[in-house]
Amino acid sequence: MNLSYNWLKELVDLDLKPQELADKLTHAGCAIEEIVQVGDDWQLVAEVTTNRPDWLCHWGAAHEIAAILGKKTNLPEIKINETGPDVNSLAKVTNTAKDCCPRYTARVIKGVTIKESPEWLKKKLTAIGLRPINNVVDVTNYVLMEMNQPLHSFDYDLLEGSQINVRMANNGEVMEALDGTECKLNEKMLVIADGKKPVAIAGVMGGSSSEVTEKTKNILLESAYFEQKQVRRTSRALKLASDSSYRYERGIDPGNLERASARACQLILEVAGGELATGVIDDNPELGTPWDVTMRYCRCEKILGVRVEKDEIEKIFLGLGLQILNKTDDEITVKVPSFRQDLTREIDLIEEVIRVAGYDRVPETITMRVGMSHKTKAESAKDIVREVLAGLGYFECVTDTFVPEKWLEAFGCVGTPVRVLNPVNAKRPMLRTSMVPSLLEVARINREEEDVRLFEIARTYTGGGSNSETMQLAILDSRGLPFVRGALEEVVKNLRAEVELGYTEPENPPVMQDGSALLISFNKDTVGCMGVVKDEQAKMHDLRLSPAVCQVDFGKLAELPRLTKVYKPLPRFPAIGRDIALVVPEEVKWSRIEEIVRKDSENMESVIFQSVYRGKGIDAGKKSVAFGMTFRMADRSMTDDEGNKLRDDVVCRLTAAISQAALR
Repeated sequence: MNLSYNWLKELVDLDLKPQELADKLTHAGCAIEEIVQVGDDWQLVAEVTTNRPDWLCHWGAAHEIAAILGKKTNLPEIKINETGPDVNSLAKVTNTAKDCCPRYTARVIKGVTIKESPEWLKKKLTAIGLRPINNVVDVTNYVLMEMNQPLHSFDYDLLEGSQINVRMANNGEVMEALDGTECKLNEKMLVIADGKKPVAIAGVMGGSSSEVTEKTKNILLESAYFEQKQVRRTSRALKLASDSSYRYERGIDPGNLERASARACQLILEVAGGELATGVIDDNPELGTPWDVTMRYCRCEKILGVRVEKDEIEKIFLGLGLQILNKTDDEITVKVPSFRQDLTREIDLIEEVIRVAGYDRVPETITMRVGMSHKTKAESAKDIVREVLAGLGYFECVTDTFVPEKWLEAFGCVGTPVRVLNPVNAKRPMLRTSMVPSLLEVARINREEEDVRLFEIARTYTGGGSNSETMQLAILDSRGLPFVRGALEEVVKNLRAEVELGYTEPENPPVMQDGSALLISFNKDTVGCMGVVKDEQAKMHDLRLSPAVCQVDFGKLAELPRLTKVYKPLPRFPAIGRDIALVVPEEVKWSRIEEIVRKDSENMESVIFQSVYRGKGIDAGKKSVAFGMTFRMADRSMTDDEGNKLRDDVVCRLTAAISQAALR
């Protein structure tokens, strides 16, 4: 938006230089990006935010400046001399698209003389970057930039039947716009038509068929309120834009139509002469009625953290064009004019107070305490479980709560399943009672992968009772049951749960292969099950191989008592490592070797399995087991000789305890 400095000086008594005024407006939120000198005037280029369309005109900017400086606006008085016949005898307006055009007004002026605009009018338009055309068109552009109300003047004699029809376009209609663009219209576009054809694209641009030219003697002046989305869609579809469409898209003042029309008539009579018909055609004069908003002083101070005096608040509101209706010691009530569509709540008034008074008045000291939010035991457990399973190569899933009914029939369910009466997806009318089918469906989508590892933490549902909704942990692994069991045990280990983890075979596993199903218990309390799904269930999800699954009650898992963390200080002295490769009979397990190594081992810190070798150099029925050991002393550094002696002691114990064991 381009603002004229001299024009603003006429509306508000200014004693600021252009740069000082620009700084004031920018500080209040209307950013002035550039100042350009145009003759003896200065053009202020403003970046107007979408929530403040009232700044897209000089009157709106004048209200802002008046509030900032604590002064009154000097808006021109609007007086019109209606000497012609009743406007309803000269024109007829029909509006069949009230949703897209809630209000439409029209006035008629006869006997105008189209000519060049007077110097003062051309000078003001030039100062804000507009090109003067003729006196009538220039007046409509002037009022647009003065009051933020788009207007359009039609050549009255070129309107078929002297009528205006506000309607949706007929599919296939064509109209030539003022800029020469041929517009192909459709039924989704709003047009202004005469008795036969479209003469303007509502809110975007007029048509050349009714353009005001030097031959024009009589005009019909339109001032209307068009719905924002409608104008935006049409403008984008036709790739046609104008100063009017720019403002309609952002929202104009619905209560300003008649006043802006009167202002334009006042100026047209002044610069073009003519006779103004009596009255105005207005199909919705009630639109744009002001509303009341109340602000409590104590609430204002609490929100801002600074006290703004009541007299200053009142002066700010008056400067912004608000009317004071009532004020007490506790609150103030104002009537908000329709050009401030953004002021509807108490908090909006509070924002206006500090915006005009200055954000620099808000103290920098923050008295509000800021602290870390407390995590519940369940939230903490979720974080640990996710980290552990992700570290083991599992991918977390988020699946749909709603499932097909056949899934429940195939997998059985505990309790009464819940059917949704009005489901979002008719194919998924049931709330899930198990997460296993959902994970199988994810596995189906990823069935081309050889190694599928999935988990999910979510709720399952059964009808009735206090336990109808429970949080569950489900794990799926295509590699088999030992991996699912290992993943669960790793979860329990990392939770540091003080629990006796137990497994028992169920009598009748509904969805698991015979011999694979296990019931899971915490301290002898059954909390879930695991196993390999039956082939028929796997085939239901188009799976070639049946994966192993596990589901446990996550709520009970999260509530398990946890062992206290014990932290050890960092060691002061370096460690010594020794590796051993031991040849042992094939039947000897690593757990047996580790047990012997750790037993009675002085200063041993860790034992880590490395590898198993079978092949050349190793007799049949035997294997070579390699492992590493770390030794450390707490009070001093260990010598190589001491490390070698500890290694030799381990070898002696191994060869003595395991028959046929020998150092490789």
